[in-house]
Amino acid sequence: MVGATDIGPLDAEFWVLAFLVLLGELFPIQVHGQVGEETFSTPFAFALLLVYGVPEVVAVQVVASLLADLIRRRPIDRIVFNLAQLSLSWIVAGAVFEALGGAGLGDPAGLQASDLPAIAVCAVVFFVANSTLVRTAEALLQRIGIGAHLLGDLLFRSWSAATLFALGPPVAVIADNWLYLVPTLALPMAAVHRASKQASEMEHLALHDPMTSLPNRALLLQRTDDALQHGEQETALLSIGLDRFQDVNETLGRVQGDGVLVEIGERLKRSVRSTDMVARVEGDRFGVLLSGLARGTEAAGAAAQKIVEDLSHQIVVESATLSVDATVGIACGPAHGNGAEQLLQRAEAAMYRAKRAQSRLEFFSPELEEEAPRRLVLVTALKRAIDLRAITLHYQPKIELARGSVVGVEALARWTDPVLGQVGPSTFVPLAERTGLAEPLTALALETAAADCRRWQDQGCFVPVAVNVSARDLVNPRLPELIDEQRRAFNLSDDAIEIEITESTLMGDHVQARDAIKQLSRIGVRTSIDDFGTGYSSLSYLRELPVHALKIDRSFITDLLDEPDSEAIVRSIIDLARNLGLETVAEGVEDERVSQRLIGLGCDYVQGFAIARPMPARDMLRWLLSSARST
Repeated sequence: MVGATDIGPLDAEFWVLAFLVLLGELFPIQVHGQVGEETFSTPFAFALLLVYGVPEVVAVQVVASLLADLIRRRPIDRIVFNLAQLSLSWIVAGAVFEALGGAGLGDPAGLQASDLPAIAVCAVVFFVANSTLVRTAEALLQRIGIGAHLLGDLLFRSWSAATLFALGPPVAVIADNWLYLVPTLALPMAAVHRASKQASEMEHLALHDPMTSLPNRALLLQRTDDALQHGEQETALLSIGLDRFQDVNETLGRVQGDGVLVEIGERLKRSVRSTDMVARVEGDRFGVLLSGLARGTEAAGAAAQKIVEDLSHQIVVESATLSVDATVGIACGPAHGNGAEQLLQRAEAAMYRAKRAQSRLEFFSPELEEEAPRRLVLVTALKRAIDLRAITLHYQPKIELARGSVVGVEALARWTDPVLGQVGPSTFVPLAERTGLAEPLTALALETAAADCRRWQDQGCFVPVAVNVSARDLVNPRLPELIDEQRRAFNLSDDAIEIEITESTLMGDHVQARDAIKQLSRIGVRTSIDDFGTGYSSLSYLRELPVHALKIDRSFITDLLDEPDSEAIVRSIIDLARNLGLETVAEGVEDERVSQRLIGLGCDYVQGFAIARPMPARDMLRWLLSSARST
């Protein structure tokens, strides 16, 4: 059989089969339930083996695979591997066929019924050898169990492989005896190809996110279960939530928001290994599966940190430059769970814990599961507290360093629930932002601040009141109207209410934030950037913002006398503000020595325990009256 027929320039049978092998390689069917693809070159290559022999089929297969891989621009190592494993598989299959006494069509006796067992064994040998080489390489790259991965692939592909190999002998007989009928095979083969492609596309839609083309939650869970069951090393699942992404959708629109999600998906894929899986779980949440980790916790933490850093870089969408930060929750298997659903749930719990703590990443810990019922109780109680106006304000004065006079107060929300007790603003303010309660909470704070400001003014003490607002509140078109309504309701001047926004608030849509601050400025509202120095504001961006003051973050003020780096940062911020024509406020001043040092650095105002602790409105009035008498 092998080499029995010489290939001449007019051997049409050979060239027709070779052409069909090339077509089969050029138009594969991607298999989405399992890694890899099915090619329709198999029956024609098998026919070549039966008619001509091993050298001919290897030559044709190598040329066809090489051309297909070059057209797809596959990496050189992938191309070399493909050529080697196909060549080796056909050589082994041909050797087994000959050893079993199989006779091809090149034999004078032709193809006999007695050759069918040898043909069947030959097909099985090729299939097993080919799958073993490919899946072993995949398992080694993914650091998962070779045996389980190989068995899964053999079971998954056995039916389709059997169908393709069964077509080989009929193709060989038709090509050898009635070459003119070979083109008629194109119609049923095209129908099979089309049906297979449609089925594959449907499977792709079921297992992938249509917008980003990333795997979806279902495929992520499937692969996670595989890694947990068959992996020989640890597996980690990362839940990644984008911060303030709702603001991007609300300000830029859905189309640009979708563009941001696509870019985030691409950045995530570049941030991890090629063997890791990046999936879009839903909305603005992504998942990353890290399998085959020798040092699970350490490696997962390093990967999460890299993701956070890579996603922090600015994104340009249309004419807007955005910074979309991410928060990552990590759960490692089998330590944190033996099933994919449980592992993802615990990674998400860790991610939400990180958001509440305003940290960038958190590992799952058992106490997180105890917090979930409490969060539900908190949301219900917070809504009730807003409706019943049980959220109160305490006030902390702001002092001008040069003269020691009071120039304003900052309103700080306080909540004491009859059942839950005292709940800190670091807990209920982020909770309000995540649950749609931020706007009613801000409206209540503005009304309360305006009412207290009016009472103080009636007693002869006029001081502006600064109210903190979130990113979503800032870009809310109704914010200027809400402020103006309260000023008119309590007959207050334009400068009675000020707004404070954190520097991180500005890291969403720069254009929208700038326009919102300009709108506030047009109605006489002064705006300060709170916690300045902890974000990424650029000089050019600050120049565009009509803000009035920078409030230096307390972390720099606390270490001012002990850390040269902190003093250098504070000095730089004060110089920057002076050059931009802005005032500076130092937060968290708890020592008179710090106040004196700030005077030397040129700071304008201070706020902190060294001046006064936050106090209720009545106590604030007494403090203001006392301060006025002493000055």
